[in-house]
Amino acid sequence: MQNIRKNVNLSSLNTFKTGGNARFFCEVESENELIEALKFAKENKLEFFIIGNGSNLLLSDNDFPGIVIKIIIKGKKIEIKDADYSVVSAGAGESFDDLIIFMADNSLSGIENLWNIPGTVGASAVQNIGAYGAETKDFIFLVEGIDANNFEKFSFKNNECRFGYRESIFKKNKNLIITKVSFKLNNVFLPNFSYPSLKEYFSGRKNFDVREIIEAIGKIRREKLPDWKVLGTAGSFFKNPIITEEEYSKLLEKFPDLPRYDAGKDFVKIPLGFVIDKICLLKGFRVGQVGLFEKQSLVIVNYGGADFSEIDNFAKIIEEKVFEKIKVRIEREVENIF
Repeated sequence: MQNIRKNVNLSSLNTFKTGGNARFFCEVESENELIEALKFAKENKLEFFIIGNGSNLLLSDNDFPGIVIKIIIKGKKIEIKDADYSVVSAGAGESFDDLIIFMADNSLSGIENLWNIPGTVGASAVQNIGAYGAETKDFIFLVEGIDANNFEKFSFKNNECRFGYRESIFKKNKNLIITKVSFKLNNVFLPNFSYPSLKEYFSGRKNFDVREIIEAIGKIRREKLPDWKVLGTAGSFFKNPIITEEEYSKLLEKFPDLPRYDAGKDFVKIPLGFVIDKICLLKGFRVGQVGLFEKQSLVIVNYGGADFSEIDNFAKIIEEKVFEKIKVRIEREVENIF
């Protein structure tokens, strides 16, 4: 390949601003270029790692002895225009925000509640991103890509993607590399007000459109989340725990104000931010240059210069303190790499 570079530092390629050097690095703009990069890795017996915007990663400061492949495949297109819905496809390297703008420009709706999440279209399917009462799994129609094991193309319908809470088949099978995602969107504006803050924002109003929802989401996010362009962060670092009804009942005896959300039959999701703030009393907790964001305790922030081990060790402190209080092992939403 012509565009493979050597010894590329990765700290500028992720929002936490950590990472050592990749022995090899390349950007791919098409499926053919992706296959070339994968073949290069195989021929040279190298590990490979796929990166998008790096907004959900905590990269080790150790050097990576393989090849890092950044997906920058672009393109947005309306594939199907039916009476009730439209199918829009986008390259995996497209910004998810740009896809939302394309949707609004074409008088469609559905994924507007996911505005201002700093990831790519490909990552949205890997992670099944969610915010303000919406998840990508509710709108994904088709996921296409390349299987690194045999360099052949795959095409998965929604029910083949094994979506769960911040989970998918692509997160568990790193050989499945996404190149394009298609979304089934509404031709008629159907606002999703399942998130209380958003419902309150539009209380008493009758006439508004999808762009006003996008504007409102942006305002709400700015009020409670750090600016990832200024501070090192990957958004929500931890998942909200999902526990059994029985486990929740026992916790309720000790902590009667603990909120709950239904998570399927016999399961309950509890808000980890509440646990960290009100039960562990860790609101704004900080060690050196790493801390919990004061307005949202699910978010860990690199306030400047913290390395991988400092952030990782800080997260372990939070995990242990939560376990001490509620005897639940919390999971990370952010992936530790290398």
